[in-house]
Amino acid sequence: GNISRASADQRAGRAGRLGPGRAYRLWPQAEHRSRRAQIEPEILQVDLAGLALELATWGVGVDEIRFLDQPPRATFEQARELLTMLDALDVAGHVTDRGKAMLTVPLHPRLAAMVVGAHDSDVWTACLLAALLEDRDVVRAPGGRRDDIPEDLSWRVECIDELGSDDRIDRRAAARVRDQARDILRRSGRTATSGSARPNRVGDLLLRAYPDRLAVRKTGAGQFQLRTGNAAWVPKESDLADEQFIVAADVDGDRKNTRVRLGAAISADDITDLLAEHVTVKNVVAWDRERNDIVNSIEWRLDGMKLREVKQKPAPGPDTTAALVDRVRSTSLQALPWGPAAESLVERVRFLHSRDPRWPDWTNKALIAGLDEWLTPYLAGCTSRADLDNLDLSIILRSGLPYDLGAHLDELAPLHVTLSNGRQMRVAYRGDDTPVLSARAQHFYGTSVHPSIMNGAVPLVVELLSPADRPIQLTSDLPTFWAGSWSEVRKDMAGRYPKHDWPVDPAT
Repeated sequence: GNISRASADQRAGRAGRLGPGRAYRLWPQAEHRSRRAQIEPEILQVDLAGLALELATWGVGVDEIRFLDQPPRATFEQARELLTMLDALDVAGHVTDRGKAMLTVPLHPRLAAMVVGAHDSDVWTACLLAALLEDRDVVRAPGGRRDDIPEDLSWRVECIDELGSDDRIDRRAAARVRDQARDILRRSGRTATSGSARPNRVGDLLLRAYPDRLAVRKTGAGQFQLRTGNAAWVPKESDLADEQFIVAADVDGDRKNTRVRLGAAISADDITDLLAEHVTVKNVVAWDRERNDIVNSIEWRLDGMKLREVKQKPAPGPDTTAALVDRVRSTSLQALPWGPAAESLVERVRFLHSRDPRWPDWTNKALIAGLDEWLTPYLAGCTSRADLDNLDLSIILRSGLPYDLGAHLDELAPLHVTLSNGRQMRVAYRGDDTPVLSARAQHFYGTSVHPSIMNGAVPLVVELLSPADRPIQLTSDLPTFWAGSWSEVRKDMAGRYPKHDWPVDPAT
């Protein structure tokens, strides 16, 4: 072991009592100087859970006992926290019935909790586990390499219960573990209803002893996160590497690199059953990217650890409605079924708002800010993306207009206007910009009055197109255009498209 300088000097002195001689230390002088001067008292190094349980049973605080070396306060409090997790102490620090039962079992409180808390059918398995963890490992290390020893305790229990089933097991050590297990069973006062071990129950039993060492697999084989938040790992080749949950019974390394030496797999159902009072169930209705739809996710969580999740179709209600609105908001309204009618309606109202502030602001920003007012009432009963797709957005938006304004919408910003030549044409609204009539020049022949909207207050922009539907002229005053620059346009168009009619006076 890594002894102190005082111990090394004492051993050299002991050797010199018989006569003059030399003491050889098999380490460098620099290393000798770096060793601790004195042996650290055992109470400063060991687990204090057993001491904490004894003191709680006596009803005595640690400060009331005069120790040669006072136990570290932080270590003692950690021991009490562990005992609370083991249900040996209540939240007030008093010993529970389970804690009293644990004191009758001559084991570390972790292992005592496992034996005391095991179901009758699991008692023999619990005693085997306790004996196995109390003694040295029964597995022979290949070439003395500890890193090559399997981590799975379920496999060990199965091998010990069936002596000779695997050549890697030291039979003498396994027999000794069985004898110790029988002694633990006798001294615990428990009765085993089954004389055979149940390897599939090892994870459940370990969780009773090591509730703080439950771990969930993270990204990558063999990578885990302990319930405490610390990272842990097993080799990728380990039987435990691909398990979703494991319980670690023996670990080493620091918090950032904790190696699990011994452990076993455990199911989410067993965790939920055993730690039911600490498990929370949370319903979350939200958009699911994989399904591209709203889902109700039911999550079972232990602290920050997700144990299980079930996804199902949500029921109608406030949570579902809120999730649908959030989806619309997060997509900047693109999750809504924007057909031509709805898009045209929005552009018409945006135009009217630019000319008269009494009309509502229907910019994207304003519509998103007002979703709860104009959209939410129409989502009652909606539970899916398909329900969103089936909304008639033009009706919903129009119903949100004040009645005194909505009644004049078609009058002030009509979808179509009739030219003085009798032809009806669709108006293209472009938000704040002046609306446009766009068609081939021939469609405007015979128009002597420029088309307008808002009761004649706003002349439309007329876009004349060539026979190839290319723009040839923009005007807000057709009569003036006909009488003026049309002659130049006419000459150019007649040269390019001689088969089409290009009259000298289109107004007539």
